[in-house]
Amino acid sequence: MIESSQQLILAVEISLLAYGVFAGITIVLERRRPAATLAWILILVLVPVVGLVAYLLIGRRKARRSRRSRRRLRLRPTEATAEIANLEASPVAVTPQVRGLLHLALAHSAAPIRHADAVEILRPRPAFEAIEHAIAAAQHRIHLQFYIWRDDATGRRLIELLTERAAAGVKVRLLYDDIGSIGTPLRHFEPLRAAGGEVARFGPLRLRFIARPSGRLDFRNHRKLLCIDGELGFTGGLNVGDEYRGASRSGRVWNDLFVRLTGDAVLGLEAVFVEDWLTATDQLVELYADLPRRDAGMSMLERPSTPITSTGPLVQIIPSGPDQTRRRGENNASVIAATFVAAIGTALERVWIVTPYFIPDEPLSLILQTAAMRGVDVKILVPNPIDNDIRLVAWAARSYYDELLAAGCEIHEYRPGMIHAKYMVVDDSVAMIGSANMDVRSLYLNYEVTAMFYDDAVTRALAQVFVADLADGCRVHASDRERVPLRWRLAEGFARILSPLL
Repeated sequence: MIESSQQLILAVEISLLAYGVFAGITIVLERRRPAATLAWILILVLVPVVGLVAYLLIGRRKARRSRRSRRRLRLRPTEATAEIANLEASPVAVTPQVRGLLHLALAHSAAPIRHADAVEILRPRPAFEAIEHAIAAAQHRIHLQFYIWRDDATGRRLIELLTERAAAGVKVRLLYDDIGSIGTPLRHFEPLRAAGGEVARFGPLRLRFIARPSGRLDFRNHRKLLCIDGELGFTGGLNVGDEYRGASRSGRVWNDLFVRLTGDAVLGLEAVFVEDWLTATDQLVELYADLPRRDAGMSMLERPSTPITSTGPLVQIIPSGPDQTRRRGENNASVIAATFVAAIGTALERVWIVTPYFIPDEPLSLILQTAAMRGVDVKILVPNPIDNDIRLVAWAARSYYDELLAAGCEIHEYRPGMIHAKYMVVDDSVAMIGSANMDVRSLYLNYEVTAMFYDDAVTRALAQVFVADLADGCRVHASDRERVPLRWRLAEGFARILSPLL
């Protein structure tokens, strides 16, 4: 009996040792940041059961597509669009600054480069008016995806419009994130389905680590985009909900931004949708299907080249997500982070940033400080903590103020309400508008999309938007920070510790 007990103890010890070695090797090979590597090793070793469940749910670095999806897609849509819309195909000369940024995104995510016919920056109410008009005028195809889709007046209005177009024979595909839209019942979309529209959820809520071993519950699709007939596109920070029209439930201002594109640049946005639709449904949608073109029957992968016909602003659509790889196959979940850092690093005169959730990682914080110390005008506009819809994020953001202010950065807090827009202006020729916040979740975990514009006119227009937004902000001074009570500094410090999870 004693011998059996000793053998059992020995077997348990050997199993735990093997588990610890396996867990350690697995985490080390994922090449995380050192602090994250040590944290996961400790969790897996010290609390094996809880640690293993947490790792399976939210710990793994990559999101893998199903085998069926990989078989059906010999090339990723974004890679295919890069082959037919690359830097060398652009008929205009670009500056060394712009050329470097173009190559960076191409190398990291095969981000397609195209020209638009027209670009229009829209505030919330005009944006929804433009969206509704575009949907009502659609003749062939509507592709749209949003992180949040609410069952309110705004959501029901768009479903009504989409249902009408689907009933008229327009191909409608709607994709929404299941966690972002967790409060929206499935019956909300039934009229659209009944009319022939297709609706899919990204990352349905379930124990995905059992049903699909490569899944993670916190890999969320945070993208917001709409494509109409392959010729008109929208992207930016708006979700579908009453507050995104410009006023929160409390009546305070809700400030956001969307951008409207026409022309060839819409190809890049639609390629992102096609890839996400494939992930959610295992259905491969051809970019050129459903459209009245002579070669509409050809596969995107069969088409060796597509001529550039638009001659307006140069646009690069940059997708980022945990499933992306560089062309050599390394994990690359931070292409937008790399693009942000590179763009700020090239700045000579100004870097103006608006973001609702500001939790910079070390490279981003360092490059902002360095730019300010080089004499670049660095201004950052964020929500005030009272109106921020995620208070903990606001307190975490404030924990970064001191180091940035000391380096010469200006920080302003938006006063009329919540500012949810996500954009950046660099010098006079680079502008970014997209779905990505400047926080760890957006930069390393979420599926995001950013439109980069290499155009003086678009950059000037976005700079004017920034000046107007900044006028509603209150500048934070170093002297203000000196008067912050100890209890609030402690709150900021604890929020900062939790910031990688926010």
